[in-house]
Amino acid sequence: MSQTAVLVWLSASAISPGFRADLDAFAQSRLLRLEAPRENAASFAAPAYAPDVVAQIEVLLEEARNATASLEQSRALAALEHADRLLHEHPELPQAAWLMAEQLELTADVESTAPDGASASATLRTRAATLEGARATPFSDHALGVEPQAPASHPVSADGVEPGDTLEWDGVHTGPELSTAAGEHHVRVSRNGRLLWAGFVVVGENALRVRLPVPETPACSLDDIAAGHFAEGRALAAPHARCESYVLARGRADGGIDAALCEREVCGKVVVWQPGTTRSDGAAATGHGWPRWATYTVIASAGVLATGLVLWRAGVFDRPAPGPASTNFIYMGQVKPMGFGF
Repeated sequence: MSQTAVLVWLSASAISPGFRADLDAFAQSRLLRLEAPRENAASFAAPAYAPDVVAQIEVLLEEARNATASLEQSRALAALEHADRLLHEHPELPQAAWLMAEQLELTADVESTAPDGASASATLRTRAATLEGARATPFSDHALGVEPQAPASHPVSADGVEPGDTLEWDGVHTGPELSTAAGEHHVRVSRNGRLLWAGFVVVGENALRVRLPVPETPACSLDDIAAGHFAEGRALAAPHARCESYVLARGRADGGIDAALCEREVCGKVVVWQPGTTRSDGAAATGHGWPRWATYTVIASAGVLATGLVLWRAGVFDRPAPGPASTNFIYMGQVKPMGFGF
């Protein structure tokens, strides 16, 4: 009875008939049935940049400036509230922290014109400084009253960010261990160039940790194991891989394929699959060098399988030399929690 396997081809070109025959022979010898790999975690609901939204926010901010200068506080506050609503609806914007800080500063300008608005104005400016840092003191024809204090920073751990993720905190790239002030902050998290989560979070006065609801990487997805590769005759597993069993494989310039069985972050020896010949470990290619209990995922191209994916990253996967440019592919999948020998 065949076991399930998933095929994804890692190359700029389609699988050649020779390599396809090697893959078929390898799969048949292991009683494998090929299918698509697991899907990556879904991207953020609105991952694309929205220039029309940015333009609308900037128009609202300019309207608030003009209304404040004309002493039309009600019109200014209405425009600023609209801008605030748009920014919270579109946290995917990379400049959202700075736009929000400007919205807070303009609101503070409006509050400062009220007879008893000095304290509220200072609070708003402190919130703005929390998002973008302290500004130079602006020229003003009226007293600011209570001067805003620079927000004090303290160490905070951003939970939910995985190794390799890109974390942007108030528009600045940082690691999950950071120093920040209490208050509202804008956060974006990307994985392999895809925006996975964005939003505004509030850090408490004495909080040491903040939980970010970033989707986890599914085991045996491309995000999980696609970074596995060959280097100097060795198979190197993807860092922090969760897949219980997968095979790294690539085409050889002299025919056949190189393959290595991996579990999570550890790969076994690289062996040569050339039906009818011997492998690099001295066992016959048609022998029992691989456990039959394993369920593999094989990486293959959309041009070969309708469910396949094309993935190419220049320089990530090495090429065997000498000889013409080689192709690279990975077998990967799920198994029972059993060990194997290298």
